[in-house]
Amino acid sequence: MATIPAKRACSACGTLLADDSPYCPVCALQQALGTQTYSDSNTSSELRFEHYTVLQNADGKPFELGRGAMGLTYKAFDVHLQRPAALKIINAQLFGNESARARFVREARAAASVRHQNVASVFHIGETGGNYYYAMELVEGESLAALIRRSGCLGTDLALDIAEQAAAGLAAIEKQHLVHRDIKPSNIMVSLQDGKLENVKIIDLGLGKGVAEENTPFNRGGFYRHADLRQP
Repeated sequence: MATIPAKRACSACGTLLADDSPYCPVCALQQALGTQTYSDSNTSSELRFEHYTVLQNADGKPFELGRGAMGLTYKAFDVHLQRPAALKIINAQLFGNESARARFVREARAAASVRHQNVASVFHIGETGGNYYYAMELVEGESLAALIRRSGCLGTDLALDIAEQAAAGLAAIEKQHLVHRDIKPSNIMVSLQDGKLENVKIIDLGLGKGVAEENTPFNRGGFYRHADLRQP
């Protein structure tokens, strides 16, 4: 019987690495930003992006919320406004890639154009050390995928309520001439109170694209609005 290999850990900070990644995202980010602050025991690290401090989990590592092709998302704290936030940081492997950085900025601007109670809001884009990040609303609750794993089959009323709110969020996205393209249970956040649905929010618009986007090599995989496609 074949054994599943254990995940590799970074020798410097202890961060678990993706199976196919030769990079440690935490170390790469800190080295690029000049914020590497490991202690002598190499068991703690800190990331700071302007006035946002990345929070740490129980192991003293940056609190990662998710990762994708374009970047990683961390749980953070806005020290100016004294509120939690989610920070999406461009992938360390894309440092110095001007085309990737341009797509990242377009993604942030397009996501920020959507204002709806069922879509997570983007409220700040910044640059540190020549690399971009953007700050989003930190959505409380759990993903629909986690809820299904925990609860099994959902009740009819709850399932319909979730679908109704998710559809409202998608309609708001469509009004901005965008298509999400990655709607799945893990990208739908659900907040429950005493077993009753409070709110649903769509997250991770990184794979979205403009409705009228041409399928060209430059545009493929990006996140564009109609205005970005006009010819000069």
